[in-house]
Amino acid sequence: MHTFVIPAYKESVYIENCIQSLLAQSVKSDIIVTTSTPSDFLDQMAEKYNLPCHINYNTGIANDWNFALSKATTPYVTIAHQDDIYEPAYTESILKAVNDNSTENPLILFTGYYDLVNGKTRPVSLNSLVKKTLLFPFAFKNSIGSQFAKKLLLSFGDPVCCPTVAFNLYSLKDFRFSPEYTCVLDWYAWFQLAKQEGRFCFINKKLVGHRIHSESETSAQIALGKRRSEEEQMFQMIWGHRLAKIISWIYSLGHVDNKIKADI
Repeated sequence: MHTFVIPAYKESVYIENCIQSLLAQSVKSDIIVTTSTPSDFLDQMAEKYNLPCHINYNTGIANDWNFALSKATTPYVTIAHQDDIYEPAYTESILKAVNDNSTENPLILFTGYYDLVNGKTRPVSLNSLVKKTLLFPFAFKNSIGSQFAKKLLLSFGDPVCCPTVAFNLYSLKDFRFSPEYTCVLDWYAWFQLAKQEGRFCFINKKLVGHRIHSESETSAQIALGKRRSEEEQMFQMIWGHRLAKIISWIYSLGHVDNKIKADI
């Protein structure tokens, strides 16, 4: 019913921890590695854990993620980020929610998460508080189906943590991430999906450890100003030019949580 696909990039020192967390799930899933940066390191890692490894010859994060989704043969698939770890109950919780919403056509299901900084759980951050607030449409129910509610969820920022998302490929059909973005491609994708018939389902449990470190792509894009620029483009699409600058500036205050010293 469910597949984890790891779109591996170069030689992450954390990917083995990620793989081990996927193998430790209470309900087993298929596990696949994909990469556009093949290496002996990844070959050895895949061989060590007996995982299939597929090479993608089209570069770019959108292409990496689209390729990852294309390799899954199950109805539900999670793009497992190589630096993150997944709690043992992740798959079990996703499939339980699927059964609870079997007649409601879930497009995506996602869970709560916690930050890992320097190998330790960060109890609270400005960014996590903002995103928790943005999840208010789920205050009284675990899924939303109207276009208005789904767009409202995404109108003041992106509270959907991409590594936690399970995609319902049977409902999404021809869905693809847009190569126009490198930082907010997930937020843009959710906004496009919000226009489709189907539900967003939120599992209010912290089931993914999202690692923050100085070598991550998120940290690099924040340092370059790319993330702030793309976020402002999203707010312009939603709110127009004038309001976008104000909302974008407020939302970007959460970036300070990613400006940390090198992970140890």
